[in-house]
Amino acid sequence: MDIQLTSVQKEAYERDGYTIAKGAFGPEECDRFIEYMMDLHAGRKTVEGYPPREPDDWRRTHNRSLHEPVGLEWMLDTRLYEPLQTLLGDEPDAVQSMYFYVGSEQRRHQDAYHLPGCMSAWIALQEVGAWNGSIHVQVGSHKGQLIDKKDFRTDEEGNPGAWHGWEHEDAFDALFERNGLPEVAVEASKGDVVFFHGRLIHRGGPILEQGAFRHSFACHYIPQSFNPWPYEALPRLRISFDRVCRFTPTH
Repeated sequence: MDIQLTSVQKEAYERDGYTIAKGAFGPEECDRFIEYMMDLHAGRKTVEGYPPREPDDWRRTHNRSLHEPVGLEWMLDTRLYEPLQTLLGDEPDAVQSMYFYVGSEQRRHQDAYHLPGCMSAWIALQEVGAWNGSIHVQVGSHKGQLIDKKDFRTDEEGNPGAWHGWEHEDAFDALFERNGLPEVAVEASKGDVVFFHGRLIHRGGPILEQGAFRHSFACHYIPQSFNPWPYEALPRLRISFDRVCRFTPTH
């Protein structure tokens, strides 16, 4: 069944920068995805480009130009299409996915700093709470400033950007303080999808239970009209929901 966002969910996304679609994926399919990724991790299954990891290496996967096939099907699952199209206001193109075995404890950031124009669909494959590293978001921060990579550089005339001389993670902490907005922990049940605005300031919360897993899958999308792709030397692979692949040219 497709995800049908209610008017309340749409209003929450506009107001807060995120909204949650409860129970979008079934518990059994979440368990199958986890089992599959654990098999890849251990080498019980193999996929070209994804070698087995060391037993204690639980870092996230980071798929940009090579997408693991099961993850690709999740990223382009038809249930995600309508809410993405509604919230982006355009046809969605998938540009990146990340599988998290454990909580990230990543410092504050905006996804659109790394992926301009994006929004994300974050899928909880198991219960997520404070014990295994919930996500902390600054509510409403998507309406404020977006930190851009050019803000850390000097322009062609040698003028420094707004955050020149800062480490980018320190800059996000400073922007968080300037915003003066509340931060909340987002907890999710197995199969929930959290839709995040790309400008929303968020971080990975502390993991309170040592050794706890937090299986989740984060997918990032940009509007089909978003063009060209800034910053990078190589064009960005993008995949539409009808499985058409194309590359966005760079500046």
